[in-house]
Amino acid sequence: MKPYCLTIAGSDPTSGAGIQADIRTFDRIGVHPFSVITAITYQTATEFLGYKSLSDDLDKQLDVILSSYPIKFVKIGMITDIKSLEIIKNAIISYNLIAILDPLSISSAGGRLSSEGLEFELERDLFPYITILTPNLSEANFYAHMEVRNDITINLDQLQLIAKNITKSLYLDKSSFDKEKALIIKSAGSNEKNIFDFVCFINPKSRKDKFEYKLYGKPKIQVKGNVHGTGCVFSSAITAYLAKNYSIKEAVDKAEGFFNNKFQNVIDLSTKGKVLDLTLSNDEIQVISQIKELYNYISSDNRFAILIPEVRMNISGSLPDAKSKEEIAGIEGRVTIIDGYPYASGDVKFGVSDHTARLILEAKKYDNSINFVINLKYSPEWVKLIESNTDLTLKEIIREDQPEKMRNKEDSTMQWLIKRSIEEIGRIPDIIWDKGSMGKEPMLRLFGKDSNDMKLKLKKIITLF
Repeated sequence: MKPYCLTIAGSDPTSGAGIQADIRTFDRIGVHPFSVITAITYQTATEFLGYKSLSDDLDKQLDVILSSYPIKFVKIGMITDIKSLEIIKNAIISYNLIAILDPLSISSAGGRLSSEGLEFELERDLFPYITILTPNLSEANFYAHMEVRNDITINLDQLQLIAKNITKSLYLDKSSFDKEKALIIKSAGSNEKNIFDFVCFINPKSRKDKFEYKLYGKPKIQVKGNVHGTGCVFSSAITAYLAKNYSIKEAVDKAEGFFNNKFQNVIDLSTKGKVLDLTLSNDEIQVISQIKELYNYISSDNRFAILIPEVRMNISGSLPDAKSKEEIAGIEGRVTIIDGYPYASGDVKFGVSDHTARLILEAKKYDNSINFVINLKYSPEWVKLIESNTDLTLKEIIREDQPEKMRNKEDSTMQWLIKRSIEEIGRIPDIIWDKGSMGKEPMLRLFGKDSNDMKLKLKKIITLF
């Protein structure tokens, strides 16, 4: 099932922050967004003119969504008043939600986003029910009752003290001190080239230190002025990765990588500020287009249905210099069979492939021209036909030859499959195949450079049947 999560935030007409930025981020990471609006704001990316609270309707919005869908993860942004705070807190408790809070009180465009003094109620009443808190340095100073400056150097001792002071507010009492949480201080320090986020992971069950600290650096962008909505994008990215079943540490790490990539690209909104560019790049659009081209080629011919394995087929394509699964696109839900024809269960998205994505990433270490992989059903007769009647190169991998310590690790298995082929034939073949093993379906894996290359190879295969 496609992962999904909820954002509770204000509406921003620039779509650079608030509910719109959250939705755009969820969608880009591959998570379906649900949304509940706390306020309508009147702002540009550089000016904040006011807002209208929707606290009178907030409980109705939340109840209809949370009672209808099994939502587990929620990102919380703009909270306008005590009434909204209480409604949100009760929803977290009633539906046992894992909540990520961006505790903003001042818009990046200037102007208060909540009633005066709400920060105190927020800390007292909501912080104990939050799993991940993402204040900037100014907000962290406020809640820790300290004053650490964003100097060229990073004062780690002071940041650790801030973190320990704030984390006291994340737990109701000692009896509740058993849940893993995290505090992220955004833009906690900088030097001439980089800006740093300071992260405190809290693991009360750890036998060693309950607090683990980490710095994440990102290059400064070469633009003048404020970029509107960066905090919203970052906190919603964490929420999306949690919804994709990553641990807290993994979700923070993934979100930092996602944000750093987007942080280097901004949209200049004329004379009225800048926002992060969350649109697809030309390279990403080209990869998606080629995957759709391949899918259309396969789905228009019912002969290809016999090539779909029991685990279903995926068509995965890579950005030219991909280094992570987030840079590999595939068909969400894979390709199955409907009415005798191949049928895609979802849309083409980046970050939704696993097995085929790891194959591409490993293959590219030896041959960076490899950008596409399709997994096909295995048959000994098909292997013989392909070997005898086409110019495609095939390489059998015998899983029993794999070192025992690697057999239960999928990452290691993909590395071993590719490395074995390189060792034995000196390159990535057109097809790597195996007869399977206990719990592993036999499989053909077709490699190629681009959609035209893959279509040519598929044509050679399908004309044999």
